[in-house]
Amino acid sequence: MSEPLLTKTLGDLRNQILAWGLGMGFLLFMTVLVYPSIGPSYENLLNELPQEFQAFWGSDLDIGSFEGYLGAEFFNYTPIALAVFAILAGTSSILGEETQGTLDLLLSQPISRLRLISGKLAGLVIANGLVVMILLAIFFGTLVFMDIDVKIGRTMVAFLLLWPFLTAISFLSVLLSLLLSNRLFAGTVMAVLLVASFILDSLANLESGLEPLRPIYLTTYYQGGNALGSEVSWAYIAGLTGILFVALSLSLWLFLRRDIAVQRSIGIRTRLMALIRPR
Repeated sequence: MSEPLLTKTLGDLRNQILAWGLGMGFLLFMTVLVYPSIGPSYENLLNELPQEFQAFWGSDLDIGSFEGYLGAEFFNYTPIALAVFAILAGTSSILGEETQGTLDLLLSQPISRLRLISGKLAGLVIANGLVVMILLAIFFGTLVFMDIDVKIGRTMVAFLLLWPFLTAISFLSVLLSLLLSNRLFAGTVMAVLLVASFILDSLANLESGLEPLRPIYLTTYYQGGNALGSEVSWAYIAGLTGILFVALSLSLWLFLRRDIAVQRSIGIRTRLMALIRPR
């Protein structure tokens, strides 16, 4: 792997990493901060809501505990929110360079295509990990000043499981961008798939007919909510690992066989000039 390329990838994503990490971290800070004041009445408040509403958001958590509160008020939406970062980073990693015309410059250096895309994908892994580490630092930094009974192990697992989930979303975004050759279209398709998965996954708590279809919902593969309340599904974790490596392998294969857009456009223009040039 080319270290300068990895540094460039992380440098390009530096502002996004800080913005998403600190932005979501601030929401996490406020969520934890207000728990002592609303925690005692939180369970009663949720119990007043219709049972269908509780089921839609997942009612398997002990909402009377801090973990249940954190799951309902933070981890219910965080995977979807941070997936926006993962999508933006993934669709820009290769196609962004190609659109800006810098991919040709990178390939003109003494570096193979395999090393280039490996560096880009490794940068995505680290970038998603850095966002999660920022959240962890803010979370435990907040707990230092508060007297809250926390199950550290379960909470750590919930945070750490964000890493492979976001990485898989980034890799799928890279794959879609290479397949569709349009960053905006690929990002839109990925976002629609995620939102649809989230809604259908939640509706499966209400409609038993949707339950067997859970394996096709992307959001099901994030098991952080289960880690907070019960037990994670190792089958889904294995499935997420499989999705990650399939997306990785297909992205590598497509990029190694890809005609770079800038090179192709130059070739077409050259041929057109040859056709119209007077003989």
